[in-house]
Amino acid sequence: MSRMHLLAAPVLAAGLAFVAAPSASAATTATISKAEYDLIKIGTTTAKMHSIADSGACKLKSRDDSGGIAYRHYECKGNKPYSSATFDFVNGKLEIKGQVLLDGLESNGKMTKTKYGKIKVGSTISQMHEIAGKGTCVRVVQSQSRTDNMAIYDCEQASTFGVASFFFDNGKVTSRNQAGLR
Repeated sequence: MSRMHLLAAPVLAAGLAFVAAPSASAATTATISKAEYDLIKIGTTTAKMHSIADSGACKLKSRDDSGGIAYRHYECKGNKPYSSATFDFVNGKLEIKGQVLLDGLESNGKMTKTKYGKIKVGSTISQMHEIAGKGTCVRVVQSQSRTDNMAIYDCEQASTFGVASFFFDNGKVTSRNQAGLR
């Protein structure tokens, strides 16, 4: 399994868990925002995470204390529809964090098959935005560790159903796919 898949797995799992879970009233449920997520840096402590996120937004979902390593996995309900964040701590320090849909953005629907064809493996995030046009591609998943940054961007076509997805590792396209683009 590649590093990108290792980083993406907890983020995608948490995102799917929150999408499948029944939603509670936003007024009674603590949440985490994208701004709060961004303040929680790799290397921070669990206490710092709890002091930044809304009280009760992040819940301990799994723990393991074996081999001299204390592992803690937290899942946080996001403040946007279907959004979430995850934080993985090793020996009290944040090692991996991820978020799904916290950006709260929607594509403007201007993706085309021609634009998709110009965004190649190795293209940067800024090149993708330049080719596709502002607001066309939106980040839906993000994961970060001490050595890797992973992101997935979706770009929609409005006239007929079509979508492209670009997978980035450390700012460059590593894989891409599309369905229904014209």
